[in-house]
Amino acid sequence: MEGLKLYQSYEVYGLSANPFEQLASEGISDVESIHVYQEVDMRLQMIVSEVIGNKSSIALSIVGPLGMGKTQRLKTLMKAIEENKGKAIYVKVDTNDILKLTRDIFYALRPPKSRTNIFLENLSKKLGFIDRLEKMLSDPKEYKSRDIAELLVEQMSKYPYCALLLDELENMQGAREQEKIQFFEMLRHFISTMPKGCIVAFACVPEAYEEYSRIFPAFFMRLHYEFKLRPMSLEETFELVKKRLNRVRIRDTDDPIYPFTEEAIKLIHQLGKGNPRQILRFLHYVLSEAAKHKFDPIDDYVVTTILEEPKSLEEYLMRIPKDYKDLVEAIVFEFNGGPVSYIQVAKTVKKPGMQVYDKLNELVRLGFLVGDPKGNYKVPDYVRKFLEEGQVEKLKGE
Repeated sequence: MEGLKLYQSYEVYGLSANPFEQLASEGISDVESIHVYQEVDMRLQMIVSEVIGNKSSIALSIVGPLGMGKTQRLKTLMKAIEENKGKAIYVKVDTNDILKLTRDIFYALRPPKSRTNIFLENLSKKLGFIDRLEKMLSDPKEYKSRDIAELLVEQMSKYPYCALLLDELENMQGAREQEKIQFFEMLRHFISTMPKGCIVAFACVPEAYEEYSRIFPAFFMRLHYEFKLRPMSLEETFELVKKRLNRVRIRDTDDPIYPFTEEAIKLIHQLGKGNPRQILRFLHYVLSEAAKHKFDPIDDYVVTTILEEPKSLEEYLMRIPKDYKDLVEAIVFEFNGGPVSYIQVAKTVKKPGMQVYDKLNELVRLGFLVGDPKGNYKVPDYVRKFLEEGQVEKLKGE
C-alpha cells in the first residue's frame, strides 16, 4: 500500500508523477534527456567546440523574455567549461549596485576556505591585489573600469579555459546611467583583452537589452554573437510533452502524448504563446486538475474547462503558482486588490524588492495580475468583482 501512494494522483494515466512540475530544466539532473534542442543550442555547441578546440575567445548575448530558457543556456556553457577543467564564473545579477555586482564576480573566483587558501589570500593582500580591488570597489568615484578589467583578466588567465556568465542582467537597469557606463566599459575592456579559451556571455530581457545598447553601443559592437531566443514551435512543444511524459511512465502506451490529445497540446501551445515556461505551467496545472477528476483523455474541451476564468476568489488563489502565492495574497488581503507598488508588497512579505518586482511582472505576464502605467499592480477586473461581493471576508471567516 505504501508503494501505491506514490501513484495515487496520476496512476489513472499510467504516470508516477506530474512531469511538468519542474519549470526550469536546469534543476533536473539528466536535463539532456528532456531538453528540446533548438537552433540556438546547436550554435552554442559550435561556439564551445571553437573555444575548447582552437582556444578561441568569444563574447555573446542571449536575449529573450522571461521563461524562454536563457539561464539554461548559460548553465550549459558553464558545464562545458568546467568539464574541460576550466573556471566558469556564473553570477545571477540581483542588484543595481555595480560595486556589489563587480565584487560578486571576483568573489566567485575565490576557492573554498582552507588553511592553504587563507595563507594565499593573506599573501595576496600583502601583494596588494585585494587591497587595490577593494579601494576601487569602495565608491563609484573610485571605480576604474580599465584597471578592474585588467585585474579580472589576470585572475582568469590562470586557467586553461574560463567563462564569465552574467544572468538576468536586466536587474541592474535601476543603476544610474553613469554607473551603467562604468560597468559596461569594464566588460568592454575585459572582452578586448580576455584570455585565450574564454567565453563572455550574458542573458537579458529584450527591453533592457535595447536600453543598454542605446547607452553603450561601443560595448555591444564588441559582441561576436547575439542570440535572440524565439518561441517554441508546435512540433517542439509536442517533443517537450513526449520527453517529459516518458520520464514518469509506469505503464506502456502506443501514444507518446497520452493522456493528452493532439488538439489539447495545440491549444496549450497557443495559450502559452510558445513560451516554454508558460507552456509547462499550463501542462502542470491541467494534468494536476484533470487527474483529480479522472478526465481521460485530456482533450481541448478539458483544457478549456480547466483553464477558464475562475468562478470564485478561492479558485483564483488556488491557481496561483505556490512560489508566487504570498505576493498575490498580500495584494488581495492587505491592499484590497491594489493598485499597490512592488515596494509596498516587498515590505509586507518581507522579501527583497527586486525579487518581488520580478515575480510581480511574471504574474502580470501570466495574467494573474494587471500592471498600470505608474508601475503599480492590481488584480484583474473579474477578481475585483469577487472582492466587491465580500468574498475576502468570507475567506477570512473560514
